[in-house]
Amino acid sequence: MNDAKSVIVIGLGRFGSALCERLKVHKVTVVAVDRDKEKVEAMADVVDLAAQLDSTDKEALTKIGAKEMDVAVVAIGEDVESNILTTAILKEFDIPQIISRAQNPLHARILARVGAHKVIFPERDMGWHVADLVVNPWLQGFSQLPRSDILIGEIRPTENMVGKSLADLQFNDRYGAVVVLVERGGEKFLPKADSVIEKEDRLTIAGSRDDIKKLMRRYEKEKEDS
Repeated sequence: MNDAKSVIVIGLGRFGSALCERLKVHKVTVVAVDRDKEKVEAMADVVDLAAQLDSTDKEALTKIGAKEMDVAVVAIGEDVESNILTTAILKEFDIPQIISRAQNPLHARILARVGAHKVIFPERDMGWHVADLVVNPWLQGFSQLPRSDILIGEIRPTENMVGKSLADLQFNDRYGAVVVLVERGGEKFLPKADSVIEKEDRLTIAGSRDDIKKLMRRYEKEKEDS
């Protein structure tokens, strides 16, 4: 959602509701839509506008300003027909970015054909994420930058790092990642090559998923050996 100022979320199940809440954290104007009165009422104090309507009703969507939205997210889950029809209507509205929720690969292909710019699989993606956490517990301390393979997170220095500068450590060559921020004594600063690492520092590091994975394997080994 590049520079999205307004988003309409259609379908207020757990996924759609959580999406609305998160978008508001980012100070985005959010319109929330669902057929279910209780779900709409539950989001009324969270979003800018909560509307109870049938999203396959083009006129109803027009009345709440759907055509003026920067992004539309079709978060409808079980009702595949409504999901597809709603996506097609939004395409007719020429909304710049339409993101639709799919149940399976065939559903995803249909959504792409009727107008979805991006198709998502929330349940599958969450399953993959949990599997990653099981296999690589350290991932819990990292975030993935949007639309990239870059992970960013925080570590404490090992004994091998303490008292050495980033240049001495050849951090990028040795660990395949970069130190982008150092927190020391409650203050944060951008490190330089001659910045010396202290025992109580907190290092914010960034790198590709593969590089961070290699780094954390080496990091855990150094911690065990120290």
